[in-house]
Amino acid sequence: MSDEELRDSINLIAQKIVEVEDAAKRKLDYVKTRLNEEYNSKIEEIESELEAKQYELAEINDNLDNFNSRKNQLIPKIKHLEKQRKKISKEKESSINEKIKAINNEKKSKMKEINKKIKLIEKELKKT
Repeated sequence: MSDEELRDSINLIAQKIVEVEDAAKRKLDYVKTRLNEEYNSKIEEIESELEAKQYELAEINDNLDNFNSRKNQLIPKIKHLEKQRKKISKEKESSINEKIKAINNEKKSKMKEINKKIKLIEKELKKT
């Protein structure tokens, strides 16, 4: 083969390379476009749902923070009130027991006096 024929052969091969590259580029562009169309709507739908769920989660976290803050404020107040209730309940029981004791002592004392009077009257009766 002559030099010119070899050059022509090289040019033909180079032309085929360009054609193969062009065809591959067109196919790649077509595939990318088609797949983008197919997947982008699904991705957008999921992103929309994801965004909504993330917003919902942020709201819940904010509420949790608020509730935890309120909880942390209430716990000491509740403990204080529980201590007060317990203390007052003990005081009540103690007061009730003291009053019962005082009433019983008063009753015993009065009963003693009454019994003394009865015994005196009985002695008087026996004398007569």
